[in-house]
Amino acid sequence: MLSVVHPVVTGALPRRDSRRPLVAGLVALHGVELLVLLKAVGVTARLARAHPGHGAGLPALLVLVALLMVGWQAFRLLRGRRSLNVSGLAVQSGILMTSIAVATQNLAAGLTGIVLACAVLAGWGRLAKTRRASGTFETAVTTEHVAPPQTIEIRRASQIRASGVVLVVLTALVILAALSVRSQIIFGLAVLAVIFVPLERLFALHPRRVLRPGWRTDVVHYLVNGAALRIGLLVSVVVFGGVLRVFVPAPLRNAVAASPSWVQIVAGLAIATIGAYAGHRAAHEVPLLWRFHRVHHSIREMDWLAANHLHPLDETFVRSVAVLPLYALCFGRVSLGAFVIVITLQAIFIHANVRMNFGLLRWVIGTPQFHHWHHAREPQAYNSNYAGEFPLLDALFGTLYFPANRWPAQYGVDDTEPDGYLRQLAWPFRTRRAAQSELDKLMTSGPGTAA
Repeated sequence: MLSVVHPVVTGALPRRDSRRPLVAGLVALHGVELLVLLKAVGVTARLARAHPGHGAGLPALLVLVALLMVGWQAFRLLRGRRSLNVSGLAVQSGILMTSIAVATQNLAAGLTGIVLACAVLAGWGRLAKTRRASGTFETAVTTEHVAPPQTIEIRRASQIRASGVVLVVLTALVILAALSVRSQIIFGLAVLAVIFVPLERLFALHPRRVLRPGWRTDVVHYLVNGAALRIGLLVSVVVFGGVLRVFVPAPLRNAVAASPSWVQIVAGLAIATIGAYAGHRAAHEVPLLWRFHRVHHSIREMDWLAANHLHPLDETFVRSVAVLPLYALCFGRVSLGAFVIVITLQAIFIHANVRMNFGLLRWVIGTPQFHHWHHAREPQAYNSNYAGEFPLLDALFGTLYFPANRWPAQYGVDDTEPDGYLRQLAWPFRTRRAAQSELDKLMTSGPGTAA
């Protein structure tokens, strides 16, 4: 369940009036959305009757559930809630992704859904911004996490060395297992090093040694997580992909699969980037997911190698949210391959330790400066810049924070991550209280505060 923090508004009451037109407009948009979904229920029901078979009525049931959830969003809005929660984000993202798929076959109907979903998302995003600007927010004072007193255990040096040797041996075995799955990954690491090491030396944002502290662990992350992601996505598609595909009408699946390759690539990238945004944002706002995603945000030095500093379960979840809609809608391997290539290279690039000014282009595509603010250890930057490829998504969802004239001074979270790959792998399972404390702090600050 989403941990929600409700700030108490102590500002002047007249400022609330300035939001009434926006609230009224958003209620009207939800009304139109409900009518469109009601019509969609009828369309999917007719398709089920025209194409009877096992599970033929499930698409209509899914649209009906979406209709009910949109109605609940409108009810929340009327009750005074002024920002979109995770379930609302999931519904609106699903409507937007489905509309993009429909647009590949019926441009008018698809564009109607796209425009409507974007308008709703923009309305919620704008409303959240005006809510934060309308008054002073009373938030709980978060103190630094202080570890409870611990019993000092005196160990022999030989015991400590033995434990270290065991971890080294286990890590080596994990690396060998990963290489047996993807042996060519070493070549990819060498190519990336040839590209980014000179780039970071020539345009360094923070001058530092190439072999910075923690680089060995991050190399292990790169080697092991790549293989783990491959296996994780395969399991995700097998377990969940087939189930999701049943909820998509067969005529839509067949039409998407028969679309030209360029249409599938463009639409597929759009759908996958929306899914990646939703998955990434959920990883910040859902306590259980944040415990794993916190591994990535524990990095204190940003560079190309730090992009791979991830917990494999976290990476598998975020990528699955992006890929599963493509599989369910029957997009071809070309669109899936294009997304994997784009997101992999982009993820490494936006973490790079480079000071580059991309001019107006930085508002169009994700850049290091844009994503560095996502990792910033500054309260005003918390819960912002979830998109990896296009800042427009954050602008649309109301989570954009992008001071164009400066860079973050610090990165990371308050808690210190343990050293070593295997210890970091176990970290989310051992720090529930600390992770919840960190999440509560994030949820009371920044552009993406949920209510």
